Amino acid sequence: MRIFIFVIYAFLILQGGAVAVTWQDDFELETEDNWQQAGNDSVWRIEDGFLRAEIRAQQQWSTIFELYQFIAYPGPYHDFTIRLETIGAAEARFGIALAKHFLNPVAEIDEHGYYLFFTNDMQASRDGSVFVGPGQRWNTDELQQMELHFEGGRFQLHANGESRMDFRDANFDQIDIIAFVLAGFVTDDVNTGSAWVDTFTISGLAVSPKRKLATTWAHLKQE
Repeated sequence: MRIFIFVIYAFLILQGGAVAVTWQDDFELETEDNWQQAGNDSVWRIEDGFLRAEIRAQQQWSTIFELYQFIAYPGPYHDFTIRLETIGAAEARFGIALAKHFLNPVAEIDEHGYYLFFTNDMQASRDGSVFVGPGQRWNTDELQQMELHFEGGRFQLHANGESRMDFRDANFDQIDIIAFVLAGFVTDDVNTGSAWVDTFTISGLAVSPKRKLATTWAHLKQE
């Protein structure tokens, strides 16, 4: 069986092009090969089949913007769909961040523009400079399912099977960063704020046959 799979993917490599794959994390095991934390004001852990995050701010009266970046398949990403199962937050905003890299010609610095799709809100950000206030667009801190589709600058958000947003941004011809985002405003209690998600699935990943072969072969060697 292993030889058969190896031959099939070797053939795909010779043919060239890319294949679309689906990647899923049920958060049963922690691995540094799939996710990477950015920020020092939160703690992320795998527990009882969930990815859980907690605010652990370093100072009071501050805004935090923490990312847990998807690195299993490096970007850029073009056409894809993300599905989240059993996702929620308490005393915080939690959801998916999609970022595009830009060069600021005035300041001559690299920046990232973000769209932040929370369970109860959507906001934009530049390099994490977003203030998350108390107001809510939807009264849904918890969702059974959240789906986010991106294709050629078009963003479509669904929650519990219902459409919430559908818009375009011509500047976003691709996505450079996909990550979970945990955001909140810390007052006098620096340990408030937590979030959780049961399953992360991303479909439509364009992966070269060579990369797919390497991933499949590494998986087979572990079995």
